[in-house]
Amino acid sequence: MMIGNLGSLTLKTLALTLMMSSTSFALDCKQVRLLTQAYFKMHFTYTEFNDELSKRSLDLFLRSWDPGKLYFLQSDVDRFEREYATKIDDSINKADCRFIDDIVGVYGKRFDETQKAINDAVAANHDFTVDEYMEVDRKKLPWAKTQEEVGDRWRKRVKFQIMQLRDTITDAAKIKDKMTKRMDLIRKRHKETSSDQVMGIFLNSFASALDPHSDYMGPDELEDFRINTRLSLEGIGAVLRSEDGFTTIQSLVPGGAAFQSGKVKVDDKIIAVAQTKEAPVDVIDMDLRDVVKLIRGKQGTEVKLTLVREEKGSNIQLQVVLKRQKVQLTDRAAKSKMKVVQLGEGSDVRDMKVGVITLPSFYMDFEGRQNKQKDFKSSSVDMLREIESLKKQGVEAVVVDLRNNGGGSLDEAINVSGLFIKTGPVVQIRGSDGSSFVQEDKDPAVAWDGPLAVIINRQSASASEIFAGAIQDHGRGLIVGDTHTFGKGTVQNLHDVSEKLGAIKVTISKFYRPSGSSTQLRGVESDVVLPDLMDQLEMGEKFYDYALPWEKIKEADYKNLGLVTPFVKKLKDASAARVAVDPGFKIVAEDIKTYKDGELERSRISLKEKSAKEKAAEKEKLEKRNGSKKKDKGEAVDDETELAIVDDYTMQEALKVTADFAALKSGKNLVKVTIPEVVKAQKQRQAQEKKALKPKS
Repeated sequence: MMIGNLGSLTLKTLALTLMMSSTSFALDCKQVRLLTQAYFKMHFTYTEFNDELSKRSLDLFLRSWDPGKLYFLQSDVDRFEREYATKIDDSINKADCRFIDDIVGVYGKRFDETQKAINDAVAANHDFTVDEYMEVDRKKLPWAKTQEEVGDRWRKRVKFQIMQLRDTITDAAKIKDKMTKRMDLIRKRHKETSSDQVMGIFLNSFASALDPHSDYMGPDELEDFRINTRLSLEGIGAVLRSEDGFTTIQSLVPGGAAFQSGKVKVDDKIIAVAQTKEAPVDVIDMDLRDVVKLIRGKQGTEVKLTLVREEKGSNIQLQVVLKRQKVQLTDRAAKSKMKVVQLGEGSDVRDMKVGVITLPSFYMDFEGRQNKQKDFKSSSVDMLREIESLKKQGVEAVVVDLRNNGGGSLDEAINVSGLFIKTGPVVQIRGSDGSSFVQEDKDPAVAWDGPLAVIINRQSASASEIFAGAIQDHGRGLIVGDTHTFGKGTVQNLHDVSEKLGAIKVTISKFYRPSGSSTQLRGVESDVVLPDLMDQLEMGEKFYDYALPWEKIKEADYKNLGLVTPFVKKLKDASAARVAVDPGFKIVAEDIKTYKDGELERSRISLKEKSAKEKAAEKEKLEKRNGSKKKDKGEAVDDETELAIVDDYTMQEALKVTADFAALKSGKNLVKVTIPEVVKAQKQRQAQEKKALKPKS
């Protein structure tokens, strides 16, 4: 069955209809039907509830209830798929939600059946010297066929949690008491699940079936969302997502506690949270909202996170203590540095000054702009300031570092692009009705017209992709880094429904480059690709369930300046020769090989307890890799950013590529790279960088 458009039904009248339908504001099946219709009214792609969306909704609804595959049996899932996979659309159209009652009822039955196995696992004396593992890749984990198999999964999970507690609690009786209380809390949450929450879970499953970025937010979730988007959030400065029962670090806010620590990384899984000196609370399979509440806290207080990280082909655990703080715009402003790159050989050696601008996000003080403040904070204003500073230092080329820049203001992406191009299209936006319009830079003033390179990685997303795509399409600058950017080329709008029913977030349009190519799914590809472990990870839009496809529309009226293409092959060849013998990239290559060979180890966590010696060695290794150890002779590092550049192989090679680019543009030939020359230059560069880092007396 198909559901047509809502016609003249607006969100305002929808909210009124929803409120009139129930004086208690309980979210019932009729309201679910109206809300699904609202999505279809606005969504970029889907206008009706069909069998494909029905299958997706069922899949996501089952995974929402049982992300760890710890309750439902394969026989349950088989029956649900047989009876409901292609019929949920018909049921919702008739405001018939008996399929939800059935699924939730079976879940409740299975929940009760697991309690004996859980109690037995809590009371058991576990052997922590046995080689066994707990699966963490839930997508590859099949549904259990028997109740005994479910019980064994719970045994391993309880054993894992007890192993975590043994790091801080030595008394076995206290550990069992703590575990009993945890299991009691799970039972309490289960019993307190309201009908509103059940319907909300289905609506969110349905919304995610449309695409990964459409959501339903109940009142509590909406409040959390608003808190997380305020400029002065007191917390650790990280964006979290829930994925197969794990709370995962999606991105870090530059200037935030997690970012500044240098010990938290994108894609780390948070498995436990502790307040100051309290024992950690297990958060596997916990609702994301509850995890956020544990992490959020008063400024200046401490929170301890237990993380699981994929490190060189296997999963390792580490604990990080962070001090909560406010994250302000000033903490994530654009910053620049002038770097000297050596070109040539023998008597023809000369130094080239290259400016590096790090842009953590495309930010804007919207409140300041709305209040018409003259000097409100924005990335374009800060970028202009940094460019002028670099010009005064006599730089011959500029590098814009967009790595880990998750996006931000569309207006700022256009404004920043305008600093490097005279005029012309920056982005095209296409709506659900098929019409598109062009957003362009209309200011002919250019802040920097010299050689330009942009560094990207898999975490460069949204507005970053708009900027990088415009620079590439206009032939204005060179793109260097990972194979491609994140690939998020969609636009969402958040629509309040009512105070009691929350809001719906709907994907309403797509971004396209001046060339007409969408940034969705494929992102922006580098002209010169540099080896990077992040490039091997399952990271980006293309790895999301039910992501919208890539497509191309008519190109805008723009001109490619042709400043890059003639030089790309020479730049790629010269870079490949250096990378092949660079000691830093040899380490990267080893890490990539280890990662590719370690698929099995990444999908599971060992339940064999490490000795004190092994734990100390692992901690020391992590500290060394994170750069947290002090320099020799106890010398403190004055400039952490400068130290990062010394060990940043991608940045070092991007600087060389940019210098080569500038040399070619000025009519000079590149020096032929041989192994002795590269090794010698590498040693000289490292010695010069380390010398520059020594504190001045």
